[in-house]
Amino acid sequence: MNPTRSDRRWRASASSAVLMAAALAALPAGAWERGLNAGSWTKGATLNGFVAPLPAAPPAGITQAILDAAVAEALKEWNDAQAPFGGLTLAGGATKATADIHISWGKALPEWGAVYKKDNVDKTHNGFTKETARVTIEINDGLDANGITRTLKHEIGHAEGLGHSAKSELMKSDAYSSTAGQAPTAADLNKPPPFIDPTADDKAGKKALWGTVEKLSKSAALSPPPVFNAGLGLWHYSWTLLADAGTGLVDPVTEFTLGLAAFRGASPVGVIQSAQAPTGWSVQWFPGVASAGLKALDEEPLSPAYLSFSANSASDGIAPGSSAEFGLFSSYGPGQVRAFTNSPSFDSDEFIVFAPVPEPGTLALWLAGLLGLGVGIRRARAAAGAALKPGG
Repeated sequence: MNPTRSDRRWRASASSAVLMAAALAALPAGAWERGLNAGSWTKGATLNGFVAPLPAAPPAGITQAILDAAVAEALKEWNDAQAPFGGLTLAGGATKATADIHISWGKALPEWGAVYKKDNVDKTHNGFTKETARVTIEINDGLDANGITRTLKHEIGHAEGLGHSAKSELMKSDAYSSTAGQAPTAADLNKPPPFIDPTADDKAGKKALWGTVEKLSKSAALSPPPVFNAGLGLWHYSWTLLADAGTGLVDPVTEFTLGLAAFRGASPVGVIQSAQAPTGWSVQWFPGVASAGLKALDEEPLSPAYLSFSANSASDGIAPGSSAEFGLFSSYGPGQVRAFTNSPSFDSDEFIVFAPVPEPGTLALWLAGLLGLGVGIRRARAAAGAALKPGG
C-alpha cells in the first residue's frame, strides 16, 4: 500500500499504552541526533587518528596491544558502516602533524569516556599541527579489554558527529546497560563479545551528515498549526509527509519521527492520548534517558524521547510522488521540535514542526512562531506540490 494525500485510513491507538508495544514488523528506523562534532568535518573526508601510548603505571592486565586492538575494532566497524554511502573514512597511525582525532587514555575519569568538540587545545598546548577532536577513554575503574573496546566504539561515533539517540543500541545514553535508563556499569561494559555494530539509526545519521552518494529518497513535511478541541480538552496535531518524485528518487519514505527532548525519560501516558498513522504503519514511544546515573558514558546531551511512526514494510511506505497523513491528540500545548524522515537506503531529511511540549508558556511561543513557520509551510507546499503525481 502506498499512502497518498487522499488516503485517510488512519489507525488510532485506543490508549497511550499501545505506544509502549513493540513496533511489530516495522522496518529498522533511523532516529539519530547531531552531536558536538556534527559541524566539525566535511563530507567524504578522511579523519586521521593519533593514538596516545599506554600511560605509565597502567592497570593490571591492560597492555598496548589491548588498546591497539580496541582502536582497530572501532575504526573498522565505523568504516564498514559508512563506506556504501561515501561517508567519513577513519585512519589510524597519524602523527601530531596529521591528526584530526586524538585518542588518549585516562584513569579514574568522571565518565567512562569523553569527547570534545574539535578545538585548538592540542594545537596550542600539545604540539599538534591542526585542530583536533579529542577522545579520552577510561582504562581503569574495573574495565577490561571488552569494556575499553565498547566505550571506544561509542565515543568514536561522537567524534564523527553523532549524538545520543534513544533508538540506537550503540549510540544511546544507556548503551550496553543492563538497567534501562541508566548508564552501564563496568560489568555491563566488560561482557564478552559480540560487540554492538553501528545500527541503521547510526548509518542514517552518518549519511545525512557526511555521505557523498546521491540520495534515493527526499521528503518534505507540512505542519499546520495545531487545533485545540475544547470538547475533548486536547490539542490535535497533524502532519503531511510528501515524498519527492525527482530524478533518481526511487525509495519510499518509511519513517517519520518526532524528537521530544522535553519529555526525556517520560512515559507516553498523559503525553499522547492517541496517535494516527497510515494503514501499514506502527507507532512506538522511546522514552530516552532523564538521568545517566553515577558514571555516565560521556557528557554529550542525554538521549531525547521519540515518538516514531514506521512502515511495516517498504511497500507500506510513502512512494515517490505520494503523500500521507499523521496525527496525534495531546493535553500538552504546542511548541516547535525537530522531526525527521528515513528510508530503506538511510536517506534522512530534517524539519521543524509543531508538537506537544510540557512548558506552560509554550502557547505564547507558539503564537510568536506561527507567522515564521507559516512562511516555511507555504514554501514547502509549493516545492513539494510540483513533485506529486497528478491526482496524488
